[in-house]
Amino acid sequence: MDTGKNDMNFEIEPTGHPGCRKTNGRIGQVMFARKNNTELKKSRQNRLWPRLCGLFAVCGMMFGLGLFAEASAATYKIGSEDVLEIRFWQDPTLNAQVRVRDDGKIAIDIIGELQASGLSESELEKEIVRRISRINPQISQATLRVLQYNSRKVFVFGEVQDPGKYTFESIPDLWALINEAGGATDVGDLSRVRIIRGGSNQGQVEIVDVSGMISRGEANKLPSIESGDTIELLRTFGGVVRPRVSGNIGLKNLYYIIGEVNTPGTHALEPNIDLLDAIALAGGPTGAANLKKVRVVSKDGDYSQVVTIDIEGYTKTGQPARYLIRPEDTIVLPTRNGGFLGLGRASDFVALATGLSSLFLILNR
Repeated sequence: MDTGKNDMNFEIEPTGHPGCRKTNGRIGQVMFARKNNTELKKSRQNRLWPRLCGLFAVCGMMFGLGLFAEASAATYKIGSEDVLEIRFWQDPTLNAQVRVRDDGKIAIDIIGELQASGLSESELEKEIVRRISRINPQISQATLRVLQYNSRKVFVFGEVQDPGKYTFESIPDLWALINEAGGATDVGDLSRVRIIRGGSNQGQVEIVDVSGMISRGEANKLPSIESGDTIELLRTFGGVVRPRVSGNIGLKNLYYIIGEVNTPGTHALEPNIDLLDAIALAGGPTGAANLKKVRVVSKDGDYSQVVTIDIEGYTKTGQPARYLIRPEDTIVLPTRNGGFLGLGRASDFVALATGLSSLFLILNR
């Protein structure tokens, strides 16, 4: 029924809401509803973020627990010769220190013998409490810790500052072990570190160029050390003081050879090349070479060291030990007839000049 009034014309009084103003009825209601919907969405979003942050926190905790479980799986396992301390706070008279026998067992006065080797500290604690609680029900807890990790031992001998037996909860790498023994002596040859394997690989021998690998930034490639292994630092040839490992850094990976060789000059230095290899790679000695007095000049910081080696005797007896060539070593094969620097022919001086020119060009690149 038409009353002559338009429904769109009635007025809504302001309610005090900041989004509401006095306007025509239905238009005002629509605008107010839209404003309320926008604010409702914002309110829901504001409440949603804390919930999401809480969810992320829970996921992070679960991930952390997973990592903890993985770390726990790698817990130290007790072994033969380990020394253990067992404490009972509920009855200190039962406290004891025991050594794990070769058969993997320990003996405790009240409960007798039980297997310890192969168990973690917490596993052995539970077994001790289980056994002792049968005799003394008041004992419900025990604390166990390893005092000496003798089952994981490594022997370090030769030219190190403090040789002997070393034990670890976790055996470090070869370079760390050498430093644990005080580092190499002045005549310790880090280019020929001998590893004598124990355990399941007993008797196997490896020779490692530790100084070369450290200088090349390849410490992560050093062979791993296992319990029972023996590390021996050999003495340098002729007792020559070797440069520090850091002294090798920055040297060119090449060597120079002059004198009575068929191809004198500069040659690329490959890993694990000894003096005899270096001469062979240079075409071998000439018929006039004095192989009893081959000289090697090695750089040591601002100075150089010279060692004379009887290659002729080495090829007959295999003695002394191999002399490994280092970066920028210079090898001199003198002539039997003597001469300046042991060089007896005009071609030798040409080769020497060529080598020095090559060195100059390389250093000025």
